[in-house]
Amino acid sequence: MDKKRILIVDDEPDLVILNIMLPGMDGYKVARLLKFQKELKHIPIIMLSARDRDEDRLMGEQTGANYYITKPFSMDKLVTTVKGFLAD
Repeated sequence: MDKKRILIVDDEPDLVILNIMLPGMDGYKVARLLKFQKELKHIPIIMLSARDRDEDRLMGEQTGANYYITKPFSMDKLVTTVKGFLAD
């Protein structure tokens, strides 16, 4: 595991919606970094991606995602999922 850290400025989010395909660092790595920081690991992560293979979903789980939604997605499903995590 490399020594990079994710910094969340000002307020800690209640939830992170994370795309896998990001410039510079992919979402899998961002999820790993979030989950390996003791002060951030409790934050739920929803991965939202065009990658829809079983391997992609498994990688999402293994890197710390709590839920995985593929594009195109239903906004109602996303909102329901977010509400479900925020209600806990």
